[in-house]
Amino acid sequence: MTEQKQIPVSVYVITKNEEENIASLLSNLQDFAEIIIVDSGSTDRTLDLAASYSNTKISFNQWPGFSEQKAHALSLCTYPWVLNLDADETLSDSFIEELISFIKQDHYVALRSTRILLRWGRTPRSFGKPEKLIRLFKKECGYYESRQVHESISIKGAIQESNATILHHENLSYSQRIEKTVFYAKLKAQDKFNKGDTTNMLIVLLIFPLTFIRTYLFKGHFLDGFGGVLTSVNVAFYNYMKYANLWDMNKRAQR
Repeated sequence: MTEQKQIPVSVYVITKNEEENIASLLSNLQDFAEIIIVDSGSTDRTLDLAASYSNTKISFNQWPGFSEQKAHALSLCTYPWVLNLDADETLSDSFIEELISFIKQDHYVALRSTRILLRWGRTPRSFGKPEKLIRLFKKECGYYESRQVHESISIKGAIQESNATILHHENLSYSQRIEKTVFYAKLKAQDKFNKGDTTNMLIVLLIFPLTFIRTYLFKGHFLDGFGGVLTSVNVAFYNYMKYANLWDMNKRAQR
């Protein structure tokens, strides 16, 4: 695709050690005018692979937290329309087609679309509905609230609903999933601590079994076989670590 016909959207991505994912993402985005990569210190081949794509601009920013890093990446975008993606995501053909049509209209400032999880190429079975999120929006209408984790864009203006899909390729080993869970749980506990939240021993004791039962039975992850067991344990462990860390932070603050 010639430069004149490139999709006039800035895509921004934050990275660190994403060599297993970055090539698939950037190959999927070759028709976009600008890809902003903000890296926080990759030691693998992430940046070498990213540099091989002509529409990609790479910069370094010391890790400040998820919201702040994405806000920094957003600030580097030069096109009016912007699209945020994670390194382990790609766009479906239907999403790209809808995006091209959407940015030509003048009624909405953001598109809320569907994200589908693919774990090793397969969608896990459960009662859950596909995740809905905003990734495409006018740069001037979006901003990030300060959070350690689970950051999301806040939009000023009208939002269009869509069923077009972003594909989330989670190809992590179970050990990697647990490591990610521990990391995210600590960050979420920090957010709760910063807001003045507290917890008690009863919550810490009960949150694991109650979360497992809710996830495995009531959310239908038993449909996914042993994978559903592992997912339910992981979700329960996340909640346990979140509240255990929160308890620890409050105890340390009282010293």
